[in-house]
Amino acid sequence: MALARESISANGFVLACGLKDMLAVGYSSGAIFGTALLALAPENFVGAILLRPQPISDDFTFPELSGKPVLIISGLRDNRREPQHASQVAEQLIAANAVVTHHALDSGHGWAANDDDLVLARSWMDENFPT
Repeated sequence: MALARESISANGFVLACGLKDMLAVGYSSGAIFGTALLALAPENFVGAILLRPQPISDDFTFPELSGKPVLIISGLRDNRREPQHASQVAEQLIAANAVVTHHALDSGHGWAANDDDLVLARSWMDENFPT
């Protein structure tokens, strides 16, 4: 949380780009960082894609997320995450009124076969952010 807090500060790299409508995208520790950014500055993000996330803490509470779409992709055979981690993050986000889509793939912590992660992310992006 400290790094995320620093990153969104006036001198931080996240807000230095001057964009307000960003999509947080992260894999593994990047997914944890993405959840922290979404928690600390939800007004700067339109949603998130979290691949192989884990909760910030068991009892973490997100601020109001007002229908922000979030995609969570977890691996059923992930040896770096507890089986309940992705569902726990999903429940925490839903409690904050995010619109969560969660897919559990037949994969480990790495990328799924046949580019399933990418296929799901592209499809989700098309549904939630049509051009």
